[in-house]
Amino acid sequence: MIKLKIFLISFLVYFIPFLIPGFRSVNSLSIQSEDTVPTIFTTVAIIKDKTLYLDNYYNMMLEKYPQPDDKDYAKGLTPFYLKKIENHYITAFPIITSIISVPVFAVPLWFNMPLTWENLALLGHLAGALIVSLAGVFMFKTLREGFDLDEKKSAILTSVFLFGTVNFAMLSQAMWQHGTLQLFTILGIYFLLKHLKNEQVYTNMLFSGLFLGIAFLSRPTAGLSIFFIELYIVLANRKKLTGLINSVLTFGSGLIVAVSFFLWYNSVWFYDIKNQGYSEQLFNSWLSPFFKSFAGVWLSPAKGILVFSPVLIFSFFGLYRVIKNKIDKAGLYLIFAAIIILHTVVISFWKHWYGGWSFGYRMSSDVLPYFIFLMVPYITSDLFTRTKKIFFILFGLSVLVEIYGMIFFDGIWHAAYDLGYDNTSWLWSFKDSPFIFDVRRVLVKLGMLETACPKCL
Repeated sequence: MIKLKIFLISFLVYFIPFLIPGFRSVNSLSIQSEDTVPTIFTTVAIIKDKTLYLDNYYNMMLEKYPQPDDKDYAKGLTPFYLKKIENHYITAFPIITSIISVPVFAVPLWFNMPLTWENLALLGHLAGALIVSLAGVFMFKTLREGFDLDEKKSAILTSVFLFGTVNFAMLSQAMWQHGTLQLFTILGIYFLLKHLKNEQVYTNMLFSGLFLGIAFLSRPTAGLSIFFIELYIVLANRKKLTGLINSVLTFGSGLIVAVSFFLWYNSVWFYDIKNQGYSEQLFNSWLSPFFKSFAGVWLSPAKGILVFSPVLIFSFFGLYRVIKNKIDKAGLYLIFAAIIILHTVVISFWKHWYGGWSFGYRMSSDVLPYFIFLMVPYITSDLFTRTKKIFFILFGLSVLVEIYGMIFFDGIWHAAYDLGYDNTSWLWSFKDSPFIFDVRRVLVKLGMLETACPKCL
């Protein structure tokens, strides 16, 4: 029953604001980013055209979301979010979010719902809210059954996951790949933990590999998780040859299923792996100065993890307890910490570590499940009892930041201050940070200030 409550509450909190006229008059951004546009239309193409090609919708996308440096169509450039394969257009991004969203789109499209931007935005919001809400249900289930947390503490950490992170203001509001990655990551860890409780049942390892493989298909950054989980499997079974062989083979078999699907759709639709959207970025996008970017990932006033979700600091309290004390699953917690740290290290070299036109730490949201898992040693310790007030204050502050994001995130701040990745000083300005800028926007509305920024009308 509580899992149903978690699903319904989170879904309604995520989705209802989009239906309220008053909210829409405050935040009129119906689609959060053009990155999600091809994901929406790929779902439509699967249902209506039985294909992944977006030829029938290219003009519609181009008219509203042209290539940013060819807005008047003078250069004839294909938008960055699409790839032109011979005479066809296809999404440049992974397709798993589109595939699992088919049930959401199917009935409206079967009844010939008009393909207007407003209708598609509605379905996109619906799909995004459902995906993240399902991730919350499986997070609760993993905490209860895999980590043996009691119901109350599992609900607390699940609430942090759902409402104290960018899952609330960002990932649940559109068809982002990140929410899908989180869903399948959690499922992969759930079945891994089931195997650790009953090491003779290797079907759990098969499912763990399968779901982590699908997470990788959702976003390539999940490959870091797969590497470290495989490392953990090897280290945990290093003295048990039979267990090692069986675990590696069953986990690998699940991965092979996902890899086989990737190879199939890549060869049929993209023809060559070089045509994949991420392939061309693989060797020419590591342009950020590491130390400045790494600090920005965590502390930038515009994008920092601990600025937008200060409650996540308690993940490091959990790590501290793991290192200081001998606790159950210590090795696995260290693996989770390694995934978080290496992910932020890798992202820090990436030119768009800040996530482009998005709210908060979008690029780092891929490892949010591991932040929550690392809180388990903290919330089960005496330290939680002693610091409970601080925990709930920071949790409440994190939720308020997300509510703020729901209301104010509309891209105007980016339009006013975004200087791109070559000069990231705009990401470090406090007086021109999104928070202060939006205070000025409110003052303009109240007639107490003439303009919110030099570029603002």
